[in-house]
Amino acid sequence: MRPVGNLLEGLDIGDLKRESLLKLSRQKHIREFLDMNHLRENILDEYWVEFLDYHDDVMTCQNCQSLNQCPKENPGLEKVLKFYDNKVIVELEACQFGQVLKERKELLKRFVIKNVHDDILEKDFVSLDLCRSTPLSNYNEITLTYLLQYLKSPNHIGLFLHGDSGVGKTTILASLMYELTKRGHEVGFVHFPTYLLDLKASFGSGENQGFLDKVMNVEYLVLDAIGEENATAWSRDEILLTILSYRQINKLPTFFTSLYGYKELKQVYTIKKGDEIRANTLLTKMKALSKELIVESLTKQG
Repeated sequence: MRPVGNLLEGLDIGDLKRESLLKLSRQKHIREFLDMNHLRENILDEYWVEFLDYHDDVMTCQNCQSLNQCPKENPGLEKVLKFYDNKVIVELEACQFGQVLKERKELLKRFVIKNVHDDILEKDFVSLDLCRSTPLSNYNEITLTYLLQYLKSPNHIGLFLHGDSGVGKTTILASLMYELTKRGHEVGFVHFPTYLLDLKASFGSGENQGFLDKVMNVEYLVLDAIGEENATAWSRDEILLTILSYRQINKLPTFFTSLYGYKELKQVYTIKKGDEIRANTLLTKMKALSKELIVESLTKQG
């Protein structure tokens, strides 16, 4: 291998720089920066490294279509030229895709309590298959109508979506909550079976009351997978009934997803003989808090 010094033999660094400066001066994004700041071309010579750095970054980004394609070490950031105090500097800012990512992160902060992955929550309502598919079954058409009405005029009566596993109940309510965060509301999205496990694990740590308080007081709440938990007298009466009673009294909108309808849930929460009254009480609270709607699989529709 030849020494680096030998590789440079016969090359005039000054000529290389002049050629580079000439190419830079012809770039539209460089010209626009010079014109905007009323700068002469000779400033390219003084800040050659900064302009080169900026230009290389522009070339890297020019054909980018999404963050998934970004080859950078810090996806979503682009280099921009700034002129401060008679100096040219290079700064990092969020690109168009990075700005969307930044906005989404800010919206996710409004999910003040959650125990599901962010990918589930970052769903735009208009992108739902339920919104784009035609024709819809009668049940799904009714469900979509109620969802649109709720977005138009939110109120303290939530929705109770039930249907088979995999039909999109969780995604539908996640997208509804995401839309509400865009309007500045704070929401909670709780997979109820997991929440109960976390609540039990917090006993003795002093955190269990905080877990319960957040769920009771959040402005909008989704209780996901109701009825799929290991129902006990404790989970039914001390946890779920407490949450529902508090939210009903305070008119806090509450939403549910379940594999079961109201009638089937009565059986789920009738744990032993003589529990019918407690199960009825629970179902009465749910009915007072929400409107029951059925979600069907889109693949079944013709």
